[in-house]
Amino acid sequence: MNKTALTILVLLLVTACHNKSAITSNSQNLIQAQSIIKTIQQRILPDKRDHIFDIVIKQNNNTIVLSGATDFKTLLNHITDSLSAQKIPFLNQVQLLPLPQFEHKTGVTRLSVANLRAKPKHSSELVTQTLMGMPLQIYDYKNGFYHVRTPEGYYAWIDAAGIKILTNQSFKQWLLKDKCIVTAQYCKVYTKPNLSAFPVSDAVLNDVFIPLEKEDDFIKIAYPDGRTGFIQTENVMLLDAFNDANNLHTSPNDIITAAKQYLGIPYLWGGTSVKGLDCSGFTKTVFAEFGYLLPRDASQQAKIGQQIPVNKQDFSNLKAGDLLFFGKIKNGKPKVTHVAIHINNGKIIHATGEVKIESLNSNDKDYNSERLNSLLLARRVYKVYPQLFSKIYK
Repeated sequence: MNKTALTILVLLLVTACHNKSAITSNSQNLIQAQSIIKTIQQRILPDKRDHIFDIVIKQNNNTIVLSGATDFKTLLNHITDSLSAQKIPFLNQVQLLPLPQFEHKTGVTRLSVANLRAKPKHSSELVTQTLMGMPLQIYDYKNGFYHVRTPEGYYAWIDAAGIKILTNQSFKQWLLKDKCIVTAQYCKVYTKPNLSAFPVSDAVLNDVFIPLEKEDDFIKIAYPDGRTGFIQTENVMLLDAFNDANNLHTSPNDIITAAKQYLGIPYLWGGTSVKGLDCSGFTKTVFAEFGYLLPRDASQQAKIGQQIPVNKQDFSNLKAGDLLFFGKIKNGKPKVTHVAIHINNGKIIHATGEVKIESLNSNDKDYNSERLNSLLLARRVYKVYPQLFSKIYK
């Protein structure tokens, strides 16, 4: 081998070693960055449902690129500070939410029941619903959907047809107006004050409108988007009167009576209305009748109120209206997957297939051994958890 060829070979070997070293270093940076982000997220945001956290990490040549979006600025700052402290080269392209165009705007649900999905497309999983008049904080917009936060703190995407966007000033004016709440499970709003008129829309339990004036057996009401119509007086109650009635005249047995009105309504994953309910949507909707704004999911509801000791052989310490939670033990901790309302002596009412009554008591005909075996804990909400439903509209 001549001298020139030897020199070229040495250069190639040196370059290859250098490139291999650079690739190894870049790979280590990516792994370290991923570990940093995961550690910070688990420490600051253990439940990702509490914020928008769609941060994506990729590697572009020798630089780590952060992209995606979040509304949790504190978390993002911890991540970028930690990457800098570890001298990891990175480019921050994360979009902070809400987008600037939504910082001074609020959405209000304009349909009797509006579907909210996990992603901004109609084929995406239904994760929850909101009702007429429900305020929504807006964060983002994609593909004809708005990324919103419900009053109980749940993030999801709503079709643009389901929301009326108001400036914060217009929203404050809307809040100051009197409200009425639908107390019938299902009814219609008409173009004229008679039952033979064409409908403006349907209405379901816990929908909220602006009452305008009374006309015979009807009340003229206004929608969040400015539409008007007529609803039968017997189907609504002024919100102030609704709040007073719940604070003064209800009992745990009233909760059970209300829950039984849902018997036979079909199970719907993501449903939180009388048109279809999942297990936590059922408990959430029932308790909303009594002024309670419960968290969305069963695992979230399992953290509120007062914990009540559970004895699978004796249910005497449980009261009507207590929430019972079911699931399994995973890694030594309870993993809640289902919720029901206790009636008495182990009888429960819950949404499973449809809303039905079953029993955890082996002496009863409707005994469900699978439910008893998966019973994890009980929580008392009535007169313990703050009644927050009315605060949505103040």
